[in-house]
Amino acid sequence: MEKRLVFKAENICKSFPGVKALDNVSFELYEGEVFAILGENGAGKSTFIKVMSGVYQAEEGTLHMDGKHVRFPTPRSAFDAGICVVHQEFSYVAELTVAENIMMSNHPRNKYGFVSWSKMYQGSIDAMKKIDLEIDPKMKMAYCSVAQKQQIEIAKSLYWNAKILILDEPTSALNNVETENLMNCLDAIKKSGTVVIYITHKIEELFRISDRVGVLRDGQHVKTLNTAETNKDELISLMVGRTIHDMYPKQNSTFGDVVMKVENLSSRNLKDISFEIRRGEILGVYGLMGSGHSELGAMLFGNPPPTEGNIFIDGEIVRIKNPSQALLSGLAYVPSERKIEGLVLSLTVLQNIVTAFYQKAKKHFLDLPYEKEAAKKWIDRIRIRTPSYETPASSLSGGNQQKVVLAKWMEINPKVLIMNEPTRGIDVGSKSEIYQLLDSFCSQGISVIMITSEMAELLAMSDKVIVMHDGRISSHFVQGELSQIKVVSAAIGEVNNETA
Repeated sequence: MEKRLVFKAENICKSFPGVKALDNVSFELYEGEVFAILGENGAGKSTFIKVMSGVYQAEEGTLHMDGKHVRFPTPRSAFDAGICVVHQEFSYVAELTVAENIMMSNHPRNKYGFVSWSKMYQGSIDAMKKIDLEIDPKMKMAYCSVAQKQQIEIAKSLYWNAKILILDEPTSALNNVETENLMNCLDAIKKSGTVVIYITHKIEELFRISDRVGVLRDGQHVKTLNTAETNKDELISLMVGRTIHDMYPKQNSTFGDVVMKVENLSSRNLKDISFEIRRGEILGVYGLMGSGHSELGAMLFGNPPPTEGNIFIDGEIVRIKNPSQALLSGLAYVPSERKIEGLVLSLTVLQNIVTAFYQKAKKHFLDLPYEKEAAKKWIDRIRIRTPSYETPASSLSGGNQQKVVLAKWMEINPKVLIMNEPTRGIDVGSKSEIYQLLDSFCSQGISVIMITSEMAELLAMSDKVIVMHDGRISSHFVQGELSQIKVVSAAIGEVNNETA
């Protein structure tokens, strides 16, 4: 049986200064399907969704919904037409109840004009039943988990009779069980006839939930495929415009002397941390949530500093009480939250690149010729895709923002580069580029501490690994000993391998 055409976008074009974000993009959406949109950061996914939902206005092209030409001058007009977006950053009022958030601005009234709380609670329960969600409608949103907040956002969209539900990176903050629950929820939504647009970097999820996949590259619609008739390699090739034969291009295997040695470091949440790393080596750090692996990088960088133990750089003891002292000791730190801790988004690419240099050099006056030279050098050397060095960092894709953070630290030529979740929220093509950069840094004699929750990059890129559990190092592994089973067993506290 042929499905009904719900939405059609034809030849959509949208430009920003120096960038053509969408170039004649066309898509069709059919009743009761999950349509995945795939592409690298900067490919045009977010721009297309914003055109669909009335945030942006296309300069060229047309939109059709239920066979009629439509135009959405505001997000409200798109919402009223049945297009609902669940963003990565949820839109809710924490101090209001679940029911109040679901029925925001449309509270049912009794015959006297007052809010009918009984109808509100029952209406929210009915909306949540559509996705098999059982939560007390009187509970405040502040007390809900991330997964529950997301499902409540979906229930809210269904309450408002969404014809098209757009999910932007819906599993970025969910664990495996919560992700599977979301997939089951989407299966139910498909059966109701609602169209779901699913945007994700996690290609594996597409094969679980989507019916078709549309691939964008450099603002253009490359191809749409039936999910059952494609595979991961083909999708990656379409995304990046080339075949990635080796996702993890690890080549450097020449190590120098020990550059950093840590002895019995402790802090509020970490206990008795000891390891060493040689020049040109990648030390992988792995742990489950709450193990302390995320806190380790910040502690090494002095934020907050360790309360006990010693750190040696090139054989000499160093006292690191704050990030400034860490920087002067030859350490650099790329945090997991690059938009909050790694960059000043309102500043330009150039300004972000030179911030660490000015901090380390303690210069009191600006050196404008140096700034331009440094920015141009790194934009070219590590292929930062930006219209110019005067472009605000907020305008760049996630992968290019991460490159700016790397450029900032590489400009001061560190001895040890600490990276916390180096490829979080980055598309597959940019991940490969980041791995290439790490390998090239190691070949220059820089040591890398790579703190990661991604098993594939841990196993492929690390020369040796420490696994953390309950604030302590539970195991050490060298490359030849690494396996997923061993690492996970150590992470849950079942193994105590002391091989260095």
